[in-house]
Amino acid sequence: MKKTIAFVLAVIFAALFSACAAEEKVFETVEAKDCFFGAGYTELVFGGSEASEYVFKAENSEKTEWSVYIFDEKFEDGFRYISQAAEPVLTGDGTIVIEPGQFVYIYCSTNEFTSETPDENAKLIITNG
Repeated sequence: MKKTIAFVLAVIFAALFSACAAEEKVFETVEAKDCFFGAGYTELVFGGSEASEYVFKAENSEKTEWSVYIFDEKFEDGFRYISQAAEPVLTGDGTIVIEPGQFVYIYCSTNEFTSETPDENAKLIITNG
């Protein structure tokens, strides 16, 4: 009986530790209210020494759509021209591989050109493993 209980406890602890090890780390949280100005865009630079996979997940974004654009260089024209210069690599939730040093521009559809007030609750959470 003691061996069975010990075995069951060992399995439970192993499952708990493996779940914790697989948990993703939050890289950045982009709030819609922070993207309200700047034509709805915010810029992020991804560092590191190798390409990494990042997961983009919208929360409380029923009225807000998120798009992600990637450039190898800083976008020097006004943010409002990003959508004319490139297609988004992601719209909504999803996973993207980003190379070190790439510039990522997050677009929030609730912004100074589309709404009178910022969305106080919408946010985009970016995680990596």
